[in-house]
Amino acid sequence: MNSRDRVKAVLNMEVPDVVPTDMWGSASRVHNDLYADLLSLLKIKDSGDNIRPNQVTSYENYELSDLLGCDFRHMNPGKPDGFTSYKDENGLVYDEWGVGRDYSAMYPTIAKFPLADADEADIKAHKWPVAEDEGRVRGLGAKAKDWFDNTDKAITATAVNSGLFFEMGQFLRGPENFFMDMGLNEKLVHALFDKLTELFIDLNLYYLEPIAPYIEWVEFTSDLGMQNGPFFSKEMFRTFFKEPYRQLFSAVKKKYPDIKIFYHCCGGIYDLIPEFIDIGVDILNPIQPRAAGMDPGRIKKEFGDSLVFHGAIDIQGAMQGSIEDVREEVKLRIDQMGGGGGYIVSPNNHLLPDIPAENVVCMYRYAKEYGKY
Repeated sequence: MNSRDRVKAVLNMEVPDVVPTDMWGSASRVHNDLYADLLSLLKIKDSGDNIRPNQVTSYENYELSDLLGCDFRHMNPGKPDGFTSYKDENGLVYDEWGVGRDYSAMYPTIAKFPLADADEADIKAHKWPVAEDEGRVRGLGAKAKDWFDNTDKAITATAVNSGLFFEMGQFLRGPENFFMDMGLNEKLVHALFDKLTELFIDLNLYYLEPIAPYIEWVEFTSDLGMQNGPFFSKEMFRTFFKEPYRQLFSAVKKKYPDIKIFYHCCGGIYDLIPEFIDIGVDILNPIQPRAAGMDPGRIKKEFGDSLVFHGAIDIQGAMQGSIEDVREEVKLRIDQMGGGGGYIVSPNNHLLPDIPAENVVCMYRYAKEYGKY
């Protein structure tokens, strides 16, 4: 099997020749410091593409991931022509949603929440992003076709928006306001989510159109979990989030029936997994084994008939240890999740600078050695 055949087999719940491996997607990027270490270790001279300026995981480099045996290429949306980020007198940098961020520290911090004092009328009047902007898609169709025709890699797409309803609710209203809204102002939350649903659908359907013939899945991200469990109850998920998610994922599948839904959701979200299946999730990432309830073996046993799993390699412990620790971790997760196919090896979040570069190389190469069927 080549890479594309291998991934298609997994997505069809069939057994591949060897487990696929992934790097650079929405939840398997490499911190810039570790990235530099990897280039040095592997003697790679090409610095790669800086696709996320001002972020701590800025780069993609397919010479690197191909050298490690990875099976993917990842499409990313372009920047809109109709909006250019700008800086105010306090040094905050604003995005097209009106959110202002402070980039003075290692990680950007949101310091301006544009709908912090909003009512329903303000939500309607807010200056929202324009979905059909040529800059978002310029050149993407040709790029995807080139990869499809001239490589054997599986091609996927990062969604237009990083984060969905939970994140954007906080970005726009502020975390305190948003959580209080869910308890005291349900009508405002529903009004905000109605608008966000409309926008997320329009943005992603427009973006996917030129690349749809070539891609396997689109990657949506929204972190509903903490280390010890979800941020809110299952009942609250059903009250506020379930229907907007269903509408978004259904819209994608209706227009592009061959594209699968990849969903990244950090933390201890075991109790929400049946809800995710119900709203149309096909691939679940990242499966964090140290989070509450997220035992990969149990999750595979209970939900493996409905979901493909992506991730699970522990970056909170094993990947920081010895080479032998890494090998044992890879072996364990393939044993737990790889039976019968349905598993793609990847770190359970971005690879950070506390992980030795040698361990990253070991993880990917040993997965291909041990993960043969």
